[in-house]
Amino acid sequence: MAKLDEIAELLTEELKNFEHSVNRMEKLKDFLMGYKVSADTADIHYLLKGYNDSQKKVVEEQNKLLAKVIYHTKKSIAFPKWAVKLFWGFLVIVLLILGYAISQISSIPKNEQAAFSQGESNAVRHFERFMQETPEASALYKKWRNPKGKK
Repeated sequence: MAKLDEIAELLTEELKNFEHSVNRMEKLKDFLMGYKVSADTADIHYLLKGYNDSQKKVVEEQNKLLAKVIYHTKKSIAFPKWAVKLFWGFLVIVLLILGYAISQISSIPKNEQAAFSQGESNAVRHFERFMQETPEASALYKKWRNPKGKK
């Protein structure tokens, strides 16, 4: 029976400990049921406000850049590709014609000199042939060329 008393004593002790734990849990439950939890969103609000401010700055900068792009786009003139190619084609043709004209103009003095030399030699040959064909004209020419008073 000593064993039975010992077991009963242990059970009684365990029951007291269990009852004590239950009482503590009830007190804790009452405390937690009465405790009011309030959500503190101040940190979240601060972070969101900072993010909102930075987004506003970014949007303002983008609006300024967009305004500059729109301004420059309105000022610019867009030409179709075919018009640009046609313009360059005409420009090349005009430059080629201008270069040819300049080379022709620069060769005019040479051509004039060649034509003058050719005309002079033709005239001299013509007069020489004329003098050979008409001896009386040749005699008159020689007489005119050498007057009597000069020798």
